Amino acid sequence: MTRATPALLALLALAACSRNDPLPPAGNAAEAACRAEAQSAPETRDAYRRLQTQNLTARRAVEADIALAERAAYLRCMRARGLAAPGGVEAVRPL
Repeated sequence: MTRATPALLALLALAACSRNDPLPPAGNAAEAACRAEAQSAPETRDAYRRLQTQNLTARRAVEADIALAERAAYLRCMRARGLAAPGGVEAVRPL
C-alpha cells in the first residue's frame, strides 16, 4: 500500500456519502437553516426509525423515503421563507 492509497480511499468514501444527498448545497444562511430543519423534521426522523441495516432491499427503499421526506421538508421551509418557487416537478422516485 502506498501513502496515497488511504487519502484516495477517504476521498472516495466522502464522494460516495455526498452523492446520496437529496438537498442542494447551502448557498446562504437561509438555505443552511432550511437544510438543518429538513434533516431534523419529524417525517425524516420517522423514516430513519424504519431503517434496517440487515435487509439491503428494505434499506434502499427507506433511504429513498428519507430523501423524499428531507426534500419535502426543505422545500416547505424555503417556500415559507419566500425563497422557492411555489410549483415544480416532483422528483423521480426510485423503484
